[in-house]
Amino acid sequence: MSSTLKIIPSAGNLAMTNIFRKKTLDRFTHQVPELKNALERAEMKLEPTLQPPFEMLTRSITFQQLAYKAARTIYERFLALVGKLTPARVLAKTQEELRTAGLSRQKASYIHNVAEAFGRGGFLWKYRTIESLANLSSKEIVDLFTQIKGVGEWTVQMYLIFSLGRLDVLSSGDLGVRKGVQKLYNLGEMPTQKQVDEIAKNWHPLGTVGTFLAWRVLDDG
Repeated sequence: MSSTLKIIPSAGNLAMTNIFRKKTLDRFTHQVPELKNALERAEMKLEPTLQPPFEMLTRSITFQQLAYKAARTIYERFLALVGKLTPARVLAKTQEELRTAGLSRQKASYIHNVAEAFGRGGFLWKYRTIESLANLSSKEIVDLFTQIKGVGEWTVQMYLIFSLGRLDVLSSGDLGVRKGVQKLYNLGEMPTQKQVDEIAKNWHPLGTVGTFLAWRVLDDG
């Protein structure tokens, strides 16, 4: 992944700002002219949340493989249990106590792992803020965060896209992206992750544009 188009997130310059600016979309269209019509029809709007990594990763683990309504209920119970969401507050609760909010044994363990990593003395302590990630490439952030047991590449990619607003993220393993690429390119079968990687070579270094477009074409029916 390229570092030349890295988004440096800060509350001052990215909050409530759509990362898909006209200049960015024009560049993508120039690189991938076959997707011009699809891009013009799609609603390309993404305003990064600017959430610190501990908060977002904890939420992502809670929501994984659950219907939204059920996951939201569990997450709200979890927040009520720990109070202010900090690594120290989470670690003050045993995994069994966390499970009383409705978390599975595995998810309670993974959330503890994230809290230990980002807590004081943890190996990711110095990367606990948005600002501390500014000089790291997207690949470096993926490599760092996936060292936490229970945090996979997809979860970190979603953080890069939706919280940091990075433009260079190709989530080729995402099922929705694979289905979207199938529709965008009129493929007879859903492509594998490897095939999406090959197809998306021309998207580089604007992988997020193609990733988001693939999701949008599915949403638009």
